[in-house]
Amino acid sequence: MKKLVVGGIVLVLCTLGGRDPGLGEQVPVPQGELRIVDTSRFNFISIVYNVFEHLMEFDEDGQLVPRLATSWRWLDERSFEVTLRQGVTFHNGEVFDAEIVKLNWDENTRLEQPFPAGQFLNFKPGSWLEIIDPYTVRFHFPEPDGGALIKLSSMHIGNRQFFAEHGWGEKHW
Repeated sequence: MKKLVVGGIVLVLCTLGGRDPGLGEQVPVPQGELRIVDTSRFNFISIVYNVFEHLMEFDEDGQLVPRLATSWRWLDERSFEVTLRQGVTFHNGEVFDAEIVKLNWDENTRLEQPFPAGQFLNFKPGSWLEIIDPYTVRFHFPEPDGGALIKLSSMHIGNRQFFAEHGWGEKHW
């Protein structure tokens, strides 16, 4: 009986996870490095959607909302310009800017199948990214692409350290 009571108390404490901080109380910021120990393909979705940001995403009402981008606009039916959020840094202090977006674009378009969900998320060959200034990028498509916004909202943004240590694709996790 004693083991049952102690086990119940431990279960309750584990479930509650300690005390809630009071109103206005400082909450410590998580710190550290991402270390992927289990490189199973099945962990891919959990990792990317809990670790990486996106330029934009769809909210629960299906509306496109800003994340790392602050605004975007179609210049014509084959050119799309994105203004990037300033003042963003990665966990290691690296600054988010147009060069990082280009690195991620290059890696995503280099792979034949960067998305486990399917090739419908791939950009057509001949698509390219132009850096306008440190916080503006322009995507160019060889033909009109009605799925461009959902494709861009699915492009995970990692920093240089991620690409140096892990990267995307066939020879990585």
